[in-house]
Amino acid sequence: LEILMIFLKLIFYSFFGLIISTQYSFGEMKLSSEGINDGKIKKEHACKKYGGKNISLPISLSGIPAETKSITIIMDDPDAMAPAGKIWVHWNVFNIPVSGESYKLSSGKKPKGTIGKGHSGSGYFGMCPPDKNHTYRIAVYALKNNVKAKASGFNAVKYTLKRFEKDFNDSIIDKVIISGDFYR
Repeated sequence: LEILMIFLKLIFYSFFGLIISTQYSFGEMKLSSEGINDGKIKKEHACKKYGGKNISLPISLSGIPAETKSITIIMDDPDAMAPAGKIWVHWNVFNIPVSGESYKLSSGKKPKGTIGKGHSGSGYFGMCPPDKNHTYRIAVYALKNNVKAKASGFNAVKYTLKRFEKDFNDSIIDKVIISGDFYR
């Protein structure tokens, strides 16, 4: 049964174009997080309801292209489609200034940049799946210019990976995605 479930998940993710590997890079950038071990997100990054501390994952990014002006971080949950009817956004941060070829963000630290809204408010909100274990995607985009994201106010957009790429495709130089599972 477990092999069948893995096979079905592979087909589902492949069909819908989602990322199931630990990391998927579209260029030279590499992304890692000490908050993800063996493909599983550590409990401290989850919501308090599931024993977490609701603190953001640490991020280590290398291979940032030289022409990059800023980066954007997006974390979403495509497995939320069944229970919530939408891809749930956990973290949106836009226009983070970078210099050099690497960037590090410590666990729980607020990045410099424009903090956007997710489905649970502004800033980071940890994993809190209502129905089962979910796979979460964390993407970092290298941008040639700052983007004018609708990050706050009544008309704020909760940017999924797909929406961000649709709205700001012309600004994206490179992107890298890692994923991790959270088991409640």
